[in-house]
Amino acid sequence: LTTFVAESFDELKIRGDFLWVHDVARIFSRWDDLKPIKGGTTEGFTRYADDDLKQRPGWIATNEAGGEKITFPINLPPNECYVVYVAILRSYKGMGTMQVEVRDYGDKDKDKSVVKHTTTKDVDGLWESPISVWSDVQLTEDNTAGCTGYCEVSITTNPTVEGRVGNKVKILTVSARRCSALNSKR
Repeated sequence: LTTFVAESFDELKIRGDFLWVHDVARIFSRWDDLKPIKGGTTEGFTRYADDDLKQRPGWIATNEAGGEKITFPINLPPNECYVVYVAILRSYKGMGTMQVEVRDYGDKDKDKSVVKHTTTKDVDGLWESPISVWSDVQLTEDNTAGCTGYCEVSITTNPTVEGRVGNKVKILTVSARRCSALNSKR
């Protein structure tokens, strides 16, 4: 985990002002449902609640061979710098790894065959703490515009890591905020 220390109140305000929050459960007063791209594939991911009370839904994949894929859109005003996050379930047992890719197209109205920037991050849902919690993972950086308007976040599961039992990946939220670095490159 990364520790963040704000250098000013303005930076703290920007880092807490999420402009795009789409999640699977109604956590906030305004709820924007987390849905994959229309017409896109949800290969191996299914939306359901896997807890005993059936109250904590997520987009879940469990195939030991990996290769399951899902893509979510982020649609914000173009020509600004945005930092993208994904919230996953982190737990001490049964969790898998995934590769998350953020493709920045800039403006949704432009040709989507031209990617301006791609950011890729490997994410592990397993940790040592004996607790299972919702965990935000920052995918793009504050000092480089990983998203400048319309972006797509693709998650692909990896095969089960040798020595582990289980390969569960659970996606809960995709969110974005403005970059806080004053010298953000667009």
